[in-house]
Amino acid sequence: MTPPRVDLTLPPDDRTLAASLATAWRDLLYRPGPGLTSPLDPGAYRSSLVVIRGDGVPIRVTSRVSPAFGADLRRLALEIIAPGRADLLGETLGSFFDPARTGTVYAITPDRDAGAARPPDRAEWRYDGPSLAARLQRIARVRVLREHGRGAGVAWSADRGLALIAADGTDCLVLAVSEPAEVALFLPAPGLYRALLDGAAVPQPGVTVRDLLGHGDRDDDVDVRVTLHPL
Repeated sequence: MTPPRVDLTLPPDDRTLAASLATAWRDLLYRPGPGLTSPLDPGAYRSSLVVIRGDGVPIRVTSRVSPAFGADLRRLALEIIAPGRADLLGETLGSFFDPARTGTVYAITPDRDAGAARPPDRAEWRYDGPSLAARLQRIARVRVLREHGRGAGVAWSADRGLALIAADGTDCLVLAVSEPAEVALFLPAPGLYRALLDGAAVPQPGVTVRDLLGHGDRDDDVDVRVTLHPL
């Protein structure tokens, strides 16, 4: 008997937007604040991301979570930001292209009656690395990273990420995650996550495909693998 299957591949509109990222980029923006970085995952950034394409269209990249089979399954989600809201992005969001632009966070005022916008004062709340403009100002290729899971009586497919190849041939990765809500994991350099892109990569303890995709703590014996699909 064929097990029930959940299909969390990209809907047509999301897929079209994902394919449109293979172009020039004006900027890559993030929302500063707690949870952006973690000492447990150095070089990774958890945030709602906004790609400003070369034609000026802003595309938000986040995650969608669907509970199924006693676990949270995840896929990427892409949407165009409405023009009225896009005008404020440069004031509120930080930039991976211009690290001096750190955006704003909201803090309770001393009288605790209101919130006040201010630059993020903690290093872990903002991107503090080199500008990524030279690397990501043009994306040469976009591939969908598709997760396939199968266990006792369960099966699913989910478009978990986008593998981006910059014009200089280097890789970066965007992955859907379940926590915190409505963010994505951005990896300017894949690091240990290269195992998701290269099946020939030397495996490291604790960094199997199942672990990297967040299924390492599951109690059931589920097999998880990935495939890459060009757009």
